[in-house]
Amino acid sequence: MHALRATLLAGAAVTSVAALASHDESIGARFVQPSGVDVGNCLDHDAPCVSIRYALAQAEPGNTVKVGTGVFDLSGLDPESYLYGPVRATGGYDDADHYFESRPAEVQSVITGVDARYRNALAVRGFYWAESAAAAARGEISLGGGVALQSAQSTAATCVQGVAAAFPCRNIDFLAQIPLSGFTSRPVSAANLWGFVDLNDNREYAVIGLRNGTAIVDVTDPVNPREVTTIPGNASPWREVKVYQVRDTVNSRWRAYAYVTTEAANSGVQVIDMSGLPQSAQAQQPILDTSSQHTLYISNINYSTNVAEGPFQPVLYVAGSNLNGGSWRAYSLANPAAPTPLTNAPSTRYMHDSTSLIVSDGRAAQCAAGHNPCEVLVDFNVNQVELWDVTDKAQPLPLSAVTNPNNRYIHSGWPTLDQRHLFFHDELEEIQLGLPTQIYTLDLTNLLAPTVNVSYQGPTTTTDHNGYTRGTYYYVSHYRRGVVVFDASQPSQLVEVGHFDNYLTPAANSAGTDGAWGVYPFLPSGNLLVSDIENGLFVLRDHAQTLNDNVGRLGFGALALTMTEGAGNVEIRVQRVTGHAGEVSVQYATSGGSATDGTDFTARNGTLSWGVRDVNDRVIVVPMIDDTTVENTETFTVTLSAPTGGATLDGSANLVVTLNDNDAPPPSGGGGGGGGGGSFDILLLLWLASLLLARNKVTT
Repeated sequence: MHALRATLLAGAAVTSVAALASHDESIGARFVQPSGVDVGNCLDHDAPCVSIRYALAQAEPGNTVKVGTGVFDLSGLDPESYLYGPVRATGGYDDADHYFESRPAEVQSVITGVDARYRNALAVRGFYWAESAAAAARGEISLGGGVALQSAQSTAATCVQGVAAAFPCRNIDFLAQIPLSGFTSRPVSAANLWGFVDLNDNREYAVIGLRNGTAIVDVTDPVNPREVTTIPGNASPWREVKVYQVRDTVNSRWRAYAYVTTEAANSGVQVIDMSGLPQSAQAQQPILDTSSQHTLYISNINYSTNVAEGPFQPVLYVAGSNLNGGSWRAYSLANPAAPTPLTNAPSTRYMHDSTSLIVSDGRAAQCAAGHNPCEVLVDFNVNQVELWDVTDKAQPLPLSAVTNPNNRYIHSGWPTLDQRHLFFHDELEEIQLGLPTQIYTLDLTNLLAPTVNVSYQGPTTTTDHNGYTRGTYYYVSHYRRGVVVFDASQPSQLVEVGHFDNYLTPAANSAGTDGAWGVYPFLPSGNLLVSDIENGLFVLRDHAQTLNDNVGRLGFGALALTMTEGAGNVEIRVQRVTGHAGEVSVQYATSGGSATDGTDFTARNGTLSWGVRDVNDRVIVVPMIDDTTVENTETFTVTLSAPTGGATLDGSANLVVTLNDNDAPPPSGGGGGGGGGGSFDILLLLWLASLLLARNKVTT
């Protein structure tokens, strides 16, 4: 996520940074206040508009409509148009801090005319909900609460035929969820998360940022996660977490520390001592040389154990603080309970996120003299991916900078296991340009002149957010698509092998910063941790890491299929999941039900085959026959059988295809109907009646 960047001095006024990061909340924000007037484009907070509806009409993709104190009736307006997607309204702003931060505790922006089920979705955007203007006048307002828009799932479910419980999936099972209402602090939103294994007892934990603090959750039993504690923090929709674990040689045990950043003013970097787990954790004295910051990163550690690894000491890097334009700041972890400033970037370029590399091959000659191995900091600074030689912390040296085509907002990324490539994400190109999802790969053969290519282009405009490499797989929190897993063995050509869509409502997989914020794929158990902004913490079972060990299951990609006669061929997808280790095949055949071969469809049978590492779907094409007979809804069945190569069937062997008729019923007779013949029938009857009357007159 991202927010307006400004220089915020603790307890002092806000001063704009000279070069603000160009993104949706700082560029093109529209302002709404009850004192405003609906004229112009709402771009000047000194001359705001008065109506959210009007401001939304002026906004462009990527803009935020910032709303102040007041009651606003949005009856008849689709909540999708202002709560989700490319243009969003956010409440809780006023001029006290120059519209820097949404502060709903102090600024009450109240929405009426909206279904009560949207109360928490409104709260995520800083809005209060009221049943009516009269209720708001009586003070009957709420910030969140009520029934969640998306119901929580309580029972573990295996991914079978493309679904686990209610969630679309592939190669990922559902284990557990803690919805926002399940946390003791009752937050209205979640942010990023991290995880770790406690080396004292091998228990696994999720550490998740919430709107009002940081929760530590024991996920050792993944189907029964347990919140240990929540450490309070200043309210903010942005909260990022990283973990460092160090050996206490005096007491012969391991100690783990969580470091937490937030964009809430006067927060510093929070330090949490987790050595009391599994019973407790305690907040320590925060690092207070900054007031706020966006995110953070720890270099030179193993990201599964979060223990020091490699030739260099771990360093804590803080990004997007209120100082020096938000450029990076480095801290020593020699005393992990109280990190101390180490060095700062010799620039004022805003860093949004970071990662690092250790270069020990021939490329080290491209670093400063004598730096072999060479420690390289990767700076995602919105406009560029910048590489720094930070081997000598006292003299960091820039190596190179590169950008992506159609650059809008370079957000974050992660290196491959061999440190020769780097994946990165542009958070706003889908939102502002309407592009399909694109992930980029940086070839680091030449550290002084790296090259960029598009390594993945998705089927929708869904926004990609944060990604991490584990082995040869790349895990991406993909906002409204949930989590997506890629085979990254060919870094310049990512291949999707898994997904789990935890964000069901609204269902559309489209551009926007809603849904899965973060994913942590490094737990020794192989389970995945996912933070969903509106739906809390998910614990999932990942099958990607074991695809090489299994031949897999073969099955239909859906539980059922419905088509309309005349719509063309029926295409039935068959997929290979949970493995790709050998050659496999399966036979298929159609059989009639109420729909018959030769009349409603053309029978098909055959064999589907997959080679080693082949996970591409196969499609069975069944021609439909478009007759002119009026029929009831009919069905036929496709059956899979005789899998070979050790493969088993995924779910049911049978898929029922339902055919809806497209022929109009025959015209009904009488009563002026008759499909155009009714007028003639009436005239004929009138003529016969007139003849009869005439004959009666003659005979009488």
